[in-house]
Amino acid sequence: MPLPESVLALDSLLNSLRNHKTDLLLQLEQIDSNIAAAERKRAKLCNDATFISKLPPELLSHIFLLCQKDHPAFQLVATQVCTRWRDMSIGTPMLWADIRVHVEHPSHLQLGLDKMETYLSRSGPSTLFAVRLTADANMDFSPFLKLIANHISRCSHLSVRAWRNIKASWLLREHLECLRAPHLLYLALHIDWADVGSYNRIMCDTPSIFKAGAPSLTSLQLTGYASALRPPISDGITTLHLDGVYMLKLSVLEYRQILGANRCLLNLSLRGLKIDSDSPTSIESQALELPMLRSLRIHATEITRASLNALLNALPLYRLESLVLCDVDNFCSSEFPNVKDLSLHRCALPAEQIGHLLVAFPSVTRLTLESESLLYVALSIGGSETARLPILWPKLRIFCVRDLTVRNNVSALLKLVQERTRMNHPLDFLYLDSASRRRSANILRALEVLTNIGRANDDPDPWPPGADMDSAEDDSFWDID
Repeated sequence: MPLPESVLALDSLLNSLRNHKTDLLLQLEQIDSNIAAAERKRAKLCNDATFISKLPPELLSHIFLLCQKDHPAFQLVATQVCTRWRDMSIGTPMLWADIRVHVEHPSHLQLGLDKMETYLSRSGPSTLFAVRLTADANMDFSPFLKLIANHISRCSHLSVRAWRNIKASWLLREHLECLRAPHLLYLALHIDWADVGSYNRIMCDTPSIFKAGAPSLTSLQLTGYASALRPPISDGITTLHLDGVYMLKLSVLEYRQILGANRCLLNLSLRGLKIDSDSPTSIESQALELPMLRSLRIHATEITRASLNALLNALPLYRLESLVLCDVDNFCSSEFPNVKDLSLHRCALPAEQIGHLLVAFPSVTRLTLESESLLYVALSIGGSETARLPILWPKLRIFCVRDLTVRNNVSALLKLVQERTRMNHPLDFLYLDSASRRRSANILRALEVLTNIGRANDDPDPWPPGADMDSAEDDSFWDID
Protein backbone atom coordinates (compact mmCIF):
# COMPACT_ATOMS: atom_id res chain seq x y z
CA MET A 1 0.00 0.00 0.00
CA PRO A 2 1.50 3.36 -1.04
CA LEU A 3 1.89 5.73 1.89
CA PRO A 4 0.81 9.39 1.73
CA GLU A 5 3.48 12.05 1.54
CA SER A 6 2.06 14.52 4.03
CA VAL A 7 2.30 14.37 7.81
CA LEU A 8 -1.42 14.94 8.30
CA ALA A 9 -2.30 12.15 5.97
CA LEU A 10 0.13 9.77 7.73
CA ASP A 11 -1.33 10.66 11.13
CA SER A 12 -4.79 9.88 9.84
CA LEU A 13 -3.61 6.56 8.43
CA LEU A 14 -1.87 5.60 11.68
CA ASN A 15 -4.99 6.32 13.71
CA SER A 16 -7.04 4.23 11.33
CA LEU A 17 -4.59 1.31 11.53
CA ARG A 18 -4.44 1.50 15.30
CA ASN A 19 -8.23 1.43 15.56
CA HIS A 20 -8.33 -1.54 13.20
CA LYS A 21 -5.73 -3.36 15.34
CA THR A 22 -7.78 -2.69 18.45
CA ASP A 23 -10.87 -4.12 16.77
CA LEU A 24 -8.94 -7.21 15.68
CA LEU A 25 -7.55 -7.73 19.23
CA LEU A 26 -11.04 -7.45 20.68
CA GLN A 27 -12.26 -10.01 18.15
CA LEU A 28 -9.31 -12.29 19.04
CA GLU A 29 -10.11 -11.94 22.73
CA GLN A 30 -13.73 -12.82 22.06
CA ILE A 31 -12.65 -15.84 20.01
CA ASP A 32 -10.38 -17.00 22.88
CA SER A 33 -13.29 -16.58 25.26
CA ASN A 34 -15.55 -18.59 22.97
CA ILE A 35 -12.90 -21.32 22.67
CA ALA A 36 -12.54 -21.50 26.48
CA ALA A 37 -16.33 -21.69 26.91
CA ALA A 38 -16.56 -24.43 24.28
CA GLU A 39 -13.75 -26.38 25.95
CA ARG A 40 -15.49 -26.11 29.31
CA LYS A 41 -18.75 -27.25 27.78
CA ARG A 42 -17.02 -30.14 26.05
CA ALA A 43 -15.23 -31.16 29.27
CA LYS A 44 -18.52 -31.05 31.17
CA LEU A 45 -20.24 -33.18 28.53
CA CYS A 46 -17.35 -35.67 28.66
CA ASN A 47 -17.46 -35.71 32.45
CA ASP A 48 -21.22 -36.18 32.44
CA ALA A 49 -20.80 -39.16 30.13
CA THR A 50 -18.50 -41.00 32.53
CA PHE A 51 -19.86 -43.67 34.86
CA ILE A 52 -18.98 -41.86 38.09
CA SER A 53 -20.86 -38.74 36.99
CA LYS A 54 -24.01 -40.80 36.60
CA LEU A 55 -23.93 -41.92 40.23
CA PRO A 56 -26.67 -40.53 42.46
CA PRO A 57 -25.48 -37.60 44.60
CA GLU A 58 -25.95 -39.46 47.88
CA LEU A 59 -23.80 -42.38 46.64
CA LEU A 60 -21.02 -40.06 45.40
CA SER A 61 -21.09 -38.26 48.73
CA HIS A 62 -20.67 -41.59 50.52
CA ILE A 63 -17.70 -42.45 48.29
CA PHE A 64 -16.10 -39.12 49.18
CA LEU A 65 -16.45 -39.93 52.88
CA LEU A 66 -14.80 -43.33 52.35
CA CYS A 67 -11.92 -41.70 50.46
CA GLN A 68 -11.40 -39.22 53.28
CA LYS A 69 -10.66 -42.02 55.75
CA ASP A 70 -7.41 -42.83 53.92
CA HIS A 71 -6.75 -39.29 52.67
CA PRO A 72 -7.76 -36.70 55.32
CA ALA A 73 -7.42 -33.78 52.87
CA PHE A 74 -9.53 -35.46 50.17
CA GLN A 75 -12.31 -32.87 50.46
CA LEU A 76 -9.87 -30.15 49.37
CA VAL A 77 -8.68 -32.18 46.39
CA ALA A 78 -12.27 -32.94 45.36
CA THR A 79 -13.12 -29.22 45.13
CA GLN A 80 -10.53 -28.83 42.36
CA VAL A 81 -11.61 -31.69 40.06
CA CYS A 82 -14.75 -30.33 38.45
CA THR A 83 -17.75 -28.15 39.22
CA ARG A 84 -19.94 -31.09 40.23
CA TRP A 85 -17.32 -32.49 42.59
CA ARG A 86 -16.71 -29.06 44.09
CA ASP A 87 -20.42 -28.55 44.71
CA MET A 88 -20.74 -32.08 46.07
CA SER A 89 -17.73 -31.69 48.38
CA ILE A 90 -18.84 -28.33 49.77
CA GLY A 91 -22.39 -29.64 50.12
CA THR A 92 -21.36 -32.69 52.19
CA PRO A 93 -21.10 -31.41 55.79
CA MET A 94 -19.42 -34.55 57.16
CA LEU A 95 -16.40 -33.95 54.92
CA TRP A 96 -15.68 -30.78 56.92
CA ALA A 97 -16.50 -32.14 60.37
CA ASP A 98 -12.91 -33.16 61.24
CA ILE A 99 -11.06 -29.90 61.89
CA ARG A 100 -7.29 -30.06 62.44
CA VAL A 101 -5.37 -26.82 62.93
CA HIS A 102 -1.66 -26.69 63.77
CA VAL A 103 -0.29 -23.19 64.38
CA GLU A 104 3.51 -23.26 64.51
CA HIS A 105 4.16 -19.51 64.49
CA PRO A 106 2.14 -16.35 65.32
CA SER A 107 2.31 -15.39 61.63
CA HIS A 108 0.22 -18.50 60.84
CA LEU A 109 -2.56 -17.51 63.25
CA GLN A 110 -4.91 -15.91 60.71
CA LEU A 111 -4.43 -18.71 58.19
CA GLY A 112 -5.38 -21.30 60.81
CA LEU A 113 -8.34 -19.21 61.95
CA ASP A 114 -9.62 -18.88 58.37
CA LYS A 115 -9.38 -22.66 57.96
CA MET A 116 -11.36 -23.31 61.14
CA GLU A 117 -14.04 -20.79 60.16
CA THR A 118 -14.36 -22.36 56.70
CA TYR A 119 -14.68 -25.88 58.08
CA LEU A 120 -17.21 -24.83 60.71
CA SER A 121 -19.27 -23.05 58.06
CA ARG A 122 -19.22 -25.95 55.61
CA SER A 123 -19.97 -28.56 58.27
CA GLY A 124 -23.39 -26.96 58.63
CA PRO A 125 -25.48 -25.90 61.62
CA SER A 126 -26.46 -29.38 62.83
CA THR A 127 -23.51 -31.70 62.07
CA LEU A 128 -21.40 -32.77 65.02
CA PHE A 129 -17.74 -31.92 64.52
CA ALA A 130 -14.33 -32.79 66.00
CA VAL A 131 -11.61 -30.17 66.42
CA ARG A 132 -7.92 -30.73 67.15
CA LEU A 133 -6.01 -27.53 67.85
CA THR A 134 -2.24 -27.43 68.39
CA ALA A 135 -0.48 -24.16 69.22
CA ASP A 136 3.30 -24.52 69.26
CA ALA A 137 4.48 -21.03 70.15
CA ASN A 138 3.76 -18.73 73.10
CA MET A 139 0.86 -17.00 71.36
CA ASP A 140 -2.66 -15.85 72.14
CA PHE A 141 -4.83 -18.59 70.67
CA SER A 142 -8.02 -17.21 72.22
CA PRO A 143 -9.60 -16.43 68.78
CA PHE A 144 -9.73 -20.19 68.16
CA LEU A 145 -11.26 -20.81 71.59
CA LYS A 146 -13.88 -18.09 70.97
CA LEU A 147 -14.79 -19.72 67.67
CA ILE A 148 -15.02 -23.17 69.26
CA ALA A 149 -17.11 -21.75 72.12
CA ASN A 150 -19.59 -20.27 69.62
CA HIS A 151 -20.17 -23.75 68.17
CA ILE A 152 -19.67 -25.85 71.31
CA SER A 153 -23.26 -27.09 71.21
CA ARG A 154 -22.35 -29.41 68.29
CA CYS A 155 -18.77 -30.28 69.24
CA SER A 156 -18.26 -34.00 69.91
CA HIS A 157 -14.44 -34.15 70.10
CA LEU A 158 -12.22 -31.39 71.49
CA SER A 159 -8.44 -31.68 71.66
CA VAL A 160 -6.22 -28.70 72.54
CA ARG A 161 -2.43 -28.96 72.85
CA ALA A 162 -0.46 -25.86 73.90
CA TRP A 163 3.34 -25.90 73.89
CA ARG A 164 5.52 -23.39 75.77
CA ASN A 165 2.53 -21.15 76.49
CA ILE A 166 2.45 -19.63 79.96
CA LYS A 167 -1.14 -18.39 79.55
CA ALA A 168 -2.65 -21.57 78.10
CA SER A 169 -4.34 -22.72 81.30
CA TRP A 170 -5.81 -19.28 81.91
CA LEU A 171 -7.08 -19.00 78.31
CA LEU A 172 -8.74 -22.40 78.43
CA ARG A 173 -10.43 -21.63 81.72
CA GLU A 174 -11.56 -18.18 80.54
CA HIS A 175 -13.26 -19.47 77.39
CA LEU A 176 -14.49 -22.89 78.55
CA GLU A 177 -15.39 -22.26 82.20
CA CYS A 178 -19.09 -21.48 81.95
CA LEU A 179 -19.97 -23.46 78.84
CA ARG A 180 -22.34 -26.36 78.41
CA ALA A 181 -21.28 -28.99 75.88
CA PRO A 182 -24.29 -31.28 75.43
CA HIS A 183 -22.73 -33.55 72.77
CA LEU A 184 -19.07 -33.56 73.84
CA LEU A 185 -17.89 -37.18 73.97
CA TYR A 186 -14.11 -36.76 74.00
CA LEU A 187 -12.02 -34.08 75.72
CA ALA A 188 -8.20 -33.97 75.61
CA LEU A 189 -6.23 -31.02 77.01
CA HIS A 190 -2.43 -30.79 77.11
CA ILE A 191 -0.43 -27.86 78.48
CA ASP A 192 3.31 -28.22 78.20
CA TRP A 193 5.78 -26.71 80.65
CA ALA A 194 7.29 -23.32 79.80
CA ASP A 195 10.48 -21.75 81.18
CA VAL A 196 8.73 -18.83 82.81
CA GLY A 197 5.34 -18.32 84.38
CA SER A 198 3.42 -19.66 87.32
CA TYR A 199 1.10 -22.64 87.12
CA ASN A 200 -1.68 -24.10 89.15
CA ARG A 201 -0.26 -27.43 90.30
CA ILE A 202 -3.25 -28.56 92.33
CA MET A 203 -5.40 -31.29 90.82
CA CYS A 204 -8.74 -29.93 91.97
CA ASP A 205 -11.78 -32.07 92.75
CA THR A 206 -14.32 -29.44 91.61
CA PRO A 207 -15.13 -28.49 88.01
CA SER A 208 -13.20 -25.55 86.53
CA ILE A 209 -14.37 -25.85 82.89
CA PHE A 210 -17.74 -26.68 81.32
CA LYS A 211 -19.39 -25.86 84.63
CA ALA A 212 -22.78 -25.80 82.93
CA GLY A 213 -22.32 -29.47 82.12
CA ALA A 214 -20.89 -32.02 79.69
CA PRO A 215 -23.41 -34.85 80.16
CA SER A 216 -22.27 -36.95 77.18
CA LEU A 217 -18.56 -37.03 78.08
CA THR A 218 -17.13 -40.57 77.89
CA SER A 219 -13.37 -39.99 77.45
CA LEU A 220 -11.26 -37.48 79.40
CA GLN A 221 -7.52 -36.88 78.91
CA LEU A 222 -5.67 -34.25 80.97
CA THR A 223 -1.89 -34.01 80.54
CA GLY A 224 0.85 -31.62 81.61
CA TYR A 225 -0.49 -28.65 83.56
CA ALA A 226 -3.97 -29.30 82.15
CA SER A 227 -4.48 -31.72 85.03
CA ALA A 228 -5.41 -28.64 87.07
CA LEU A 229 -8.42 -28.16 84.77
CA ARG A 230 -11.42 -30.38 85.17
CA PRO A 231 -14.86 -30.73 83.61
CA PRO A 232 -17.82 -32.08 85.58
CA ILE A 233 -17.30 -35.78 86.24
CA SER A 234 -20.20 -38.09 85.59
CA ASP A 235 -20.95 -41.78 85.50
CA GLY A 236 -20.69 -41.64 81.72
CA ILE A 237 -16.88 -41.42 81.63
CA THR A 238 -15.42 -44.78 80.62
CA THR A 239 -11.85 -43.74 79.70
CA LEU A 240 -9.71 -41.50 81.93
CA HIS A 241 -6.07 -40.42 81.57
CA LEU A 242 -4.50 -38.29 84.31
CA ASP A 243 -0.98 -36.86 84.23
CA GLY A 244 0.51 -35.94 87.59
CA VAL A 245 4.13 -35.29 86.56
CA TYR A 246 3.82 -31.53 87.15
CA MET A 247 1.13 -31.76 89.81
CA LEU A 248 1.47 -31.73 93.59
CA LYS A 249 0.86 -34.93 95.54
CA LEU A 250 -2.69 -36.06 96.09
CA SER A 251 -3.82 -37.40 99.41
CA VAL A 252 -5.16 -40.94 99.36
CA LEU A 253 -8.63 -39.55 100.00
CA GLU A 254 -8.41 -37.04 97.11
CA TYR A 255 -7.22 -39.78 94.76
CA ARG A 256 -10.05 -42.07 95.79
CA GLN A 257 -12.62 -39.28 95.38
CA ILE A 258 -11.46 -38.56 91.83
CA LEU A 259 -11.69 -42.20 90.79
CA GLY A 260 -14.82 -42.92 92.83
CA ALA A 261 -16.76 -40.31 90.84
CA ASN A 262 -16.27 -42.44 87.69
CA ARG A 263 -18.27 -45.53 88.53
CA CYS A 264 -18.48 -46.66 84.89
CA LEU A 265 -14.73 -46.40 84.33
CA LEU A 266 -13.54 -49.02 81.86
CA ASN A 267 -10.04 -47.76 81.00
CA LEU A 268 -7.74 -45.93 83.43
CA SER A 269 -4.34 -44.41 82.59
CA LEU A 270 -2.06 -42.75 85.17
CA ARG A 271 1.25 -41.03 84.41
CA GLY A 272 3.48 -39.78 87.19
CA LEU A 273 0.57 -39.48 89.59
CA LYS A 274 2.01 -39.07 93.08
CA ILE A 275 0.12 -40.11 96.20
CA ASP A 276 0.95 -38.95 99.70
CA SER A 277 1.04 -42.40 101.22
CA ASP A 278 1.49 -40.91 104.70
CA SER A 279 -1.88 -39.13 104.59
CA PRO A 280 -4.18 -40.72 107.20
CA THR A 281 -7.25 -42.62 106.04
CA SER A 282 -9.16 -45.54 107.48
CA ILE A 283 -10.17 -46.95 104.08
CA GLU A 284 -6.76 -46.91 102.35
CA SER A 285 -6.67 -50.67 101.92
CA GLN A 286 -10.21 -50.99 100.54
CA ALA A 287 -10.68 -51.20 96.79
CA LEU A 288 -13.13 -48.81 95.19
CA GLU A 289 -16.32 -50.06 93.59
CA LEU A 290 -15.41 -49.79 89.91
CA PRO A 291 -17.36 -52.72 88.47
CA MET A 292 -16.54 -51.94 84.81
CA LEU A 293 -12.76 -51.43 85.12
CA ARG A 294 -10.88 -53.71 82.73
CA SER A 295 -7.79 -51.85 81.46
CA LEU A 296 -5.04 -50.04 83.41
CA ARG A 297 -1.86 -48.16 82.38
CA ILE A 298 0.70 -46.81 84.83
CA HIS A 299 3.81 -44.83 83.93
CA ALA A 300 5.75 -44.61 87.19
CA THR A 301 7.66 -41.38 86.45
CA GLU A 302 9.14 -40.26 89.78
CA ILE A 303 6.68 -42.49 91.63
CA THR A 304 7.94 -44.15 94.80
CA ARG A 305 7.04 -47.73 95.60
CA ALA A 306 4.75 -46.47 98.39
CA SER A 307 2.90 -44.24 95.92
CA LEU A 308 2.58 -47.12 93.47
CA ASN A 309 1.09 -49.32 96.17
CA ALA A 310 -1.35 -46.54 97.09
CA LEU A 311 -2.37 -46.19 93.43
CA LEU A 312 -3.06 -49.91 93.12
CA ASN A 313 -4.67 -50.47 96.52
CA ALA A 314 -7.61 -48.27 95.55
CA LEU A 315 -8.38 -50.36 92.46
CA PRO A 316 -10.25 -53.67 92.09
CA LEU A 317 -7.27 -55.42 90.51
CA TYR A 318 -9.11 -58.71 90.14
CA ARG A 319 -11.30 -57.09 87.47
CA LEU A 320 -8.40 -56.09 85.22
CA GLU A 321 -7.91 -57.88 81.90
CA SER A 322 -5.23 -55.58 80.42
CA LEU A 323 -2.27 -53.99 82.22
CA VAL A 324 0.55 -51.75 80.96
CA LEU A 325 3.46 -50.87 83.25
CA CYS A 326 6.16 -48.38 82.20
CA ASP A 327 9.32 -47.43 84.13
CA VAL A 328 8.28 -49.54 87.11
CA ASP A 329 11.42 -50.68 88.93
CA ASN A 330 9.75 -52.07 92.06
CA PHE A 331 6.88 -54.49 91.66
CA CYS A 332 4.35 -54.55 94.47
CA SER A 333 2.93 -57.69 96.08
CA SER A 334 -0.45 -57.30 94.38
CA GLU A 335 -2.02 -60.09 92.36
CA PHE A 336 -3.79 -59.79 89.02
CA PRO A 337 -5.64 -63.07 88.54
CA ASN A 338 -7.56 -62.12 85.38
CA VAL A 339 -5.05 -60.07 83.40
CA LYS A 340 -4.74 -61.62 79.95
CA ASP A 341 -2.79 -58.85 78.17
CA LEU A 342 0.38 -57.72 80.00
CA SER A 343 2.88 -55.11 78.74
CA LEU A 344 6.13 -54.18 80.49
CA HIS A 345 8.03 -51.21 79.05
CA ARG A 346 11.39 -50.04 80.42
CA CYS A 347 10.73 -51.98 83.62
CA ALA A 348 14.15 -52.75 85.11
CA LEU A 349 12.86 -55.09 87.79
CA PRO A 350 15.44 -56.63 90.13
CA ALA A 351 15.96 -60.37 89.86
CA GLU A 352 14.43 -61.08 93.26
CA GLN A 353 11.05 -59.69 92.10
CA ILE A 354 10.82 -61.73 88.91
CA GLY A 355 9.43 -64.74 90.76
CA HIS A 356 6.52 -62.80 92.19
CA LEU A 357 5.89 -61.20 88.81
CA LEU A 358 5.41 -64.62 87.26
CA VAL A 359 3.11 -65.82 90.04
CA ALA A 360 1.01 -62.63 90.06
CA PHE A 361 -0.28 -63.13 86.49
CA PRO A 362 -1.56 -66.70 86.09
CA SER A 363 -3.92 -65.92 83.19
CA VAL A 364 -1.61 -64.10 80.75
CA THR A 365 -2.25 -64.99 77.10
CA ARG A 366 -0.47 -62.03 75.46
CA LEU A 367 2.83 -60.58 76.66
CA THR A 368 4.71 -57.49 75.43
CA LEU A 369 8.25 -56.88 76.72
CA GLU A 370 11.12 -54.52 76.15
CA SER A 371 14.72 -55.59 76.53
CA GLU A 372 15.36 -54.55 80.13
CA SER A 373 13.18 -57.26 81.61
CA LEU A 374 13.36 -59.72 78.74
CA LEU A 375 16.38 -61.73 79.93
CA TYR A 376 15.15 -62.54 83.43
CA VAL A 377 11.55 -63.18 82.47
CA ALA A 378 12.48 -65.25 79.40
CA LEU A 379 14.74 -67.55 81.43
CA SER A 380 12.09 -67.97 84.10
CA ILE A 381 9.16 -68.61 81.78
CA GLY A 382 10.97 -71.37 79.96
CA GLY A 383 11.42 -73.54 83.01
CA SER A 384 14.56 -75.54 83.73
CA GLU A 385 16.02 -78.24 81.53
CA THR A 386 17.61 -80.04 84.47
CA ALA A 387 14.88 -79.76 87.08
CA ARG A 388 12.05 -80.14 84.56
CA LEU A 389 10.01 -77.45 86.31
CA PRO A 390 6.39 -77.01 85.19
CA ILE A 391 5.78 -74.32 82.62
CA LEU A 392 4.84 -70.89 83.95
CA TRP A 393 2.12 -68.87 82.28
CA PRO A 394 0.72 -71.95 80.51
CA LYS A 395 -1.92 -69.86 78.70
CA LEU A 396 0.63 -67.61 77.00
CA ARG A 397 0.12 -67.75 73.23
CA ILE A 398 1.25 -64.38 71.86
CA PHE A 399 4.62 -62.80 72.65
CA CYS A 400 5.57 -59.33 71.39
CA VAL A 401 9.23 -58.26 71.67
CA ARG A 402 10.32 -54.61 71.39
CA ASP A 403 13.77 -53.06 71.34
CA LEU A 404 15.78 -56.26 71.69
CA THR A 405 19.22 -54.81 72.44
CA VAL A 406 21.34 -57.13 74.59
CA ARG A 407 23.08 -60.03 72.82
CA ASN A 408 22.27 -62.44 75.64
CA ASN A 409 18.58 -61.65 75.22
CA VAL A 410 18.66 -63.01 71.67
CA SER A 411 19.67 -66.47 72.85
CA ALA A 412 17.25 -66.18 75.80
CA LEU A 413 14.43 -65.49 73.35
CA LEU A 414 15.25 -68.59 71.31
CA LYS A 415 15.45 -70.65 74.48
CA LEU A 416 12.07 -69.38 75.63
CA VAL A 417 10.37 -70.46 72.38
CA GLN A 418 12.18 -73.81 72.36
CA GLU A 419 11.29 -74.59 75.99
CA ARG A 420 7.63 -73.81 75.56
CA THR A 421 7.47 -75.96 72.44
CA ARG A 422 9.26 -78.80 74.21
CA MET A 423 6.82 -78.67 77.13
CA ASN A 424 3.74 -78.66 74.83
CA HIS A 425 2.88 -75.01 75.47
CA PRO A 426 4.04 -73.47 72.19
CA LEU A 427 3.58 -69.86 71.21
CA ASP A 428 1.05 -69.24 68.44
CA PHE A 429 2.70 -65.97 67.38
CA LEU A 430 5.93 -64.15 68.05
CA TYR A 431 5.92 -60.47 67.04
CA LEU A 432 9.15 -58.50 66.61
CA ASP A 433 9.54 -54.78 65.97
CA SER A 434 12.07 -53.58 63.36
CA ALA A 435 14.98 -53.25 65.79
CA SER A 436 14.36 -56.70 67.29
CA ARG A 437 14.16 -58.33 63.86
CA ARG A 438 17.52 -56.89 62.88
CA ARG A 439 19.20 -57.97 66.09
CA SER A 440 17.75 -61.48 66.00
CA ALA A 441 18.40 -62.08 62.32
CA ASN A 442 20.69 -65.03 63.06
CA ILE A 443 17.95 -66.95 64.92
CA LEU A 444 14.94 -66.02 62.78
CA ARG A 445 15.10 -69.21 60.74
CA ALA A 446 15.16 -71.32 63.90
CA LEU A 447 12.24 -69.34 65.32
CA GLU A 448 10.19 -69.72 62.14
CA VAL A 449 10.36 -73.50 62.54
CA LEU A 450 8.84 -73.24 66.01
CA THR A 451 6.17 -70.55 65.69
CA ASN A 452 4.59 -67.92 63.45
CA ILE A 453 6.67 -64.75 63.17
CA GLY A 454 4.93 -61.40 62.71
CA ARG A 455 5.92 -57.76 62.55
CA ALA A 456 5.10 -55.55 65.52
CA ASN A 457 4.53 -51.82 65.19
CA ASP A 458 7.61 -49.82 66.11
CA ASP A 459 5.43 -47.57 68.25
CA PRO A 460 3.52 -48.89 71.27
CA ASP A 461 0.04 -50.21 70.62
CA PRO A 462 -2.75 -47.61 70.77
CA TRP A 463 -4.66 -47.28 73.99
CA PRO A 464 -7.22 -48.14 75.19
CA PRO A 465 -7.16 -51.71 73.82
CA GLY A 466 -8.92 -51.90 70.49
CA ALA A 467 -8.39 -48.23 69.62
CA ASP A 468 -7.56 -47.29 66.04
CA MET A 469 -3.87 -46.45 65.54
CA ASP A 470 -4.70 -43.60 63.14
CA SER A 471 -7.23 -41.90 65.44
CA ALA A 472 -5.41 -42.39 68.75
CA GLU A 473 -4.37 -39.13 70.43
CA ASP A 474 -0.85 -38.52 71.75
CA ASP A 475 -1.38 -38.35 75.51
CA SER A 476 2.36 -38.11 76.35
CA PHE A 477 2.10 -41.33 78.35
CA TRP A 478 5.39 -42.67 76.94
CA ASP A 479 7.37 -39.43 77.30
CA ILE A 480 10.56 -39.59 79.36
CA ASP A 481 10.94 -36.57 81.64
